Amino acid sequence: MIESVRQFGALREEFVEITLRHNPVAATMAGIHDYDALLPDDTPDGVRERCAWLRDFDQRLVAAVPWQDLPAEQRVDFAVMRSRVASMRADLEEIRRHTRYAAMYPETALTGLFLLIARPFAPLEERKEPILSRLMAIPDYLAAARANLEEVPAVYRDIAAEVNATGPAFVDGLAGELIRAFPGEAERIEHAASRARIGFIHYQEFLDRDIKGRVGGSFAIGERWMNYKLEREHLLPFDCRALEELGREHIERTRVALEAAAARIDPARSWRDLIAEGKRRHPEPLRVRDAYVAETERARRFLEHKRLVPAAENPLEIIDTPLFERPTTPYAAYLAPSPFDHDQTGLFYVTPVDPSRPREEQEQQLQGHCLAAIPLTVAHEAYPGHHLQLYHSNRGGSRLRRIADSTVMCEGWALYCEEMMFEEGYYPDPLTRVFQLKDLLWRACRVVIDVGLHTGRMSFAQAVDFLVEQAMLERVNAEAEVKRYTGSPTQPMSYLVGKLLLLKLREEAKRRLGAGFNLYDFHSAVLASGSIPPTLMDAEIWDRLTPAPA
Repeated sequence: MIESVRQFGALREEFVEITLRHNPVAATMAGIHDYDALLPDDTPDGVRERCAWLRDFDQRLVAAVPWQDLPAEQRVDFAVMRSRVASMRADLEEIRRHTRYAAMYPETALTGLFLLIARPFAPLEERKEPILSRLMAIPDYLAAARANLEEVPAVYRDIAAEVNATGPAFVDGLAGELIRAFPGEAERIEHAASRARIGFIHYQEFLDRDIKGRVGGSFAIGERWMNYKLEREHLLPFDCRALEELGREHIERTRVALEAAAARIDPARSWRDLIAEGKRRHPEPLRVRDAYVAETERARRFLEHKRLVPAAENPLEIIDTPLFERPTTPYAAYLAPSPFDHDQTGLFYVTPVDPSRPREEQEQQLQGHCLAAIPLTVAHEAYPGHHLQLYHSNRGGSRLRRIADSTVMCEGWALYCEEMMFEEGYYPDPLTRVFQLKDLLWRACRVVIDVGLHTGRMSFAQAVDFLVEQAMLERVNAEAEVKRYTGSPTQPMSYLVGKLLLLKLREEAKRRLGAGFNLYDFHSAVLASGSIPPTLMDAEIWDRLTPAPA
């Protein structure tokens, strides 16, 4: 057993080190700053090198480690690592996302810059040099990545053009911030910024003109690979057909709950009427962020008073969603602090109204930030959702556990929190309960759409209509949502599935502990496992919940 533990520990460290070395932007995201001056080697040769290492690593892991001999916590880490390897190999070798999703390259370049300027992990003087290096590298990075793109679905081309078009403006803002801080280096900063702008401009020309012969095919990864990801990446005990049935079942169940909640407010009006009226009550365009700031503080105080979850002791900043994220982030999002950085400030993105859009679309964007819905977004993104969960995820376990990022856990926890906050009396306006159930209906629709899009049984336009008609999303926001779903198979289903798994775990804890069950203790035990697939938690949380014998 000692030798198995030693071998596994070495392989676990190798996995963390090599995967972050292969992806310098992911390393920056994790708080490993050895590669901050670099962008990934996303040339065809670089991709082949990663594939070869993953195949070799997978074989060595299985051959060298009899997982049954490991202690419980390391057995969970073994399962986490195997699921990560399986997912990475499938994406690179079979689904081959890098040959189709043209937006991944400008997204990577922009994220690499944004992390360095937005996260204060070191003085700006120290971050300046890697920022300039990444700016200088952008033209060669984007030019080399073009060779990967073989057949690009039209919607992926459109997403890439939207994301890439934000590049020059983002670079302008970044360069301006650096020049204000270092006026004596203005010429050098502007030279690096100019190279980056040229890189984005050339990539835009490629997307607008040169890629035409490669546009085609479907964004759907196919039922086989959806099933593979459900089983191997998310460790779920069902396939696409069962998943779609689950989504449709919860659509119907949630509709019934919606009608009952609406009837308690006004028996003469439907839930759709109440939602439509509620959407018209929203902050002024320039006060949207202020509304989220005030609600976030209210949620933090509520949790402190009720003692429902262990506190998150790190700061939270609420900022406008970065330009390059807005094409696929219609409402809000969260960027967690790096697990290995000393500074643990979380960033809560709120997408502002775009004044360049037609007035009707601006109003639709504002309706997405209506007053009845803001408490739900705060519960999901901030307290007790992503910000609190990822604070605890960053603090414990192995280095592998700290970079684990199961969407089923992260998004499931955040959706679970929306319901739990209702149970605990957080929402003062009864209309917020109607919006909460409407949003639960939206998450159930995501399950059906996720399966439909990626098995090829639902088109982009049908998915947008489904969200507008079934869940009452604003059309402009529904289009942004579906763009994201096309590029992230199995992520949209994670919200509802993860919530249901956590509720099942909570019921089991109540059954086992009886009168000894305590919600704070249950949440503490779950959060201590980090961002791992919830199906793995059963192997380790009971020791945390069961008192040691006297």
